Amino acid sequence: MADEMSGERDFNQRNIDEFRANGGKVGGQFEGFPLLLLTSTGAKSGEQRVNPVAYFEFDGAIYIVGSAAGRDSDPAWAFNIRAHPDAQVEIGSDPPRPVRARELPREERDRLYPRVVEQAPGFGDYEKRTDRVIPIFELVPAD
Repeated sequence: MADEMSGERDFNQRNIDEFRANGGKVGGQFEGFPLLLLTSTGAKSGEQRVNPVAYFEFDGAIYIVGSAAGRDSDPAWAFNIRAHPDAQVEIGSDPPRPVRARELPREERDRLYPRVVEQAPGFGDYEKRTDRVIPIFELVPAD
């Protein structure tokens, strides 16, 4: 488990570095997919955590999906923004900006998830791999 976490941190750090060096563009499995950097406060540690996260823009709003690639628990960043909804995002080469995360209520989430799958069919596969309800968060500008 510790090796898996360390490998995931290294993977994330490589993507974060690539994102910042290339104005928000990342290659490999994320090639051409809209990605943002989410800086959240650790739910337990209180430390700042940066995660590359796929995002979706619908009707002028920005959403992130806690798919964790279909694993049986939400990604760590989801726990963090539930505990501390004030966060920061970096999109493209824009400077970081403050946001407040709002987890969508189930009914609203269920209406939006098919639009996510339409744009990124892999999220349909993630949903089939797990029994949990994959959460969606809206990132509301906080300035």
